Amino acid sequence: MKSLPEIVLKPGEEQRILSGHPWIFDNEIASFPESFNNGSLAFVKTSGGFFAGMGYANTNSKITVRMLDTLKEPAEIYAGPDSIADLLGAKVMVAIKRREKIKGTNAIRMIFSESDFLPGLIVDMYADTMVVQINTLGMENLKKIIIPILEKSLNPRVIYEKSLSGAREKEGLKRFEGNIKGEAGPVIIEENGLKFEVNPISGSKTGFYLDQRDSRERLKDFCAGEDVFDLFCYTGSFSAFALKFGAKSARGVDSSDAAIMAAGKNMELNSLENYCLIKSDVFDELKRAAAAGEKYGLIILDPPPFSKSGAEKAGGIKGYKDLHRKAFKVLKDNGVLFTFSCSNNISMAELIKSAKDAARNLKMRIEILGQLFQAKDHPYNTAIPETFYLKGAIIRKK
Repeated sequence: MKSLPEIVLKPGEEQRILSGHPWIFDNEIASFPESFNNGSLAFVKTSGGFFAGMGYANTNSKITVRMLDTLKEPAEIYAGPDSIADLLGAKVMVAIKRREKIKGTNAIRMIFSESDFLPGLIVDMYADTMVVQINTLGMENLKKIIIPILEKSLNPRVIYEKSLSGAREKEGLKRFEGNIKGEAGPVIIEENGLKFEVNPISGSKTGFYLDQRDSRERLKDFCAGEDVFDLFCYTGSFSAFALKFGAKSARGVDSSDAAIMAAGKNMELNSLENYCLIKSDVFDELKRAAAAGEKYGLIILDPPPFSKSGAEKAGGIKGYKDLHRKAFKVLKDNGVLFTFSCSNNISMAELIKSAKDAARNLKMRIEILGQLFQAKDHPYNTAIPETFYLKGAIIRKK
């Protein structure tokens, strides 16, 4: 690769990078090239003048450098890959290979950003439709290279970009969505024997919560013969699987008209019965259910993030405790709660503690039957704590 501008780190800052974390923050940099186009590639060097690897940089972001190629130890000589296209192509092929053993579905997250060493890039396949999210200026600048690689590797009929993350604004980018190849629209996917309609254009995120696939499968041990209360149900996937696994009934609640309509379509698509879908605020619905004396054998809580920053964390934990307290009131004795948090800065221990505190407040006992994690196509790279975001617990009310 041709010579690149060089970014020099402060003493000791290379240790986290060399161990596999791809982010370099603005306060970790000792010197930056005087003339540099944001989003461009650069070599990264230690304070001692050794190479640590290569990444793209953007001074508009607190995360100033995101590494694309990291050495295992500092080196005096480093020329980088032969070409950026070769580097990206190799990473894409490795990511696809990692997912070859995922069976029972044609809807898979093929690229999970930093976890697949392609920071700023998310790629979901829904049958023959590929949905792409680009969240950084550096990856935006590589778009003309990475899209043809993805097209050749995955052979989609449709490619749709849905780059609407707020992270783009921090990178100095406008939000964008539109067709890259073909015409995007509703597509039918399959997951473990059920079908779901996914609309990449109108759906939340890229259209479907692929990260909950493994947790949906876990329902089979807990819902036979039970009345199920599916809260924040989105397009009804948990309710659908509960009914498939023998639930007596399923009541799904979401505040979105579009989500409830989509959930209804998915129930019809699978010829399911004994369900009720309600457009309502979840907290209001829990209050109504408690006042009516309703009791459920299985409750699912899959809310949006309650905490997106450190400043919101205390309020987020309080919100989870309140949600758990209200849910326990309508959970029958020996009933089971599936509770989730996708708040990146709230840990598994903190989620479980919020449930324990809620139970103690109600003078009741609970036991933990299991823990739940994001699906296999959303791998957690232990060198990058930020890649572990979805956590859940299976809790029995004693």
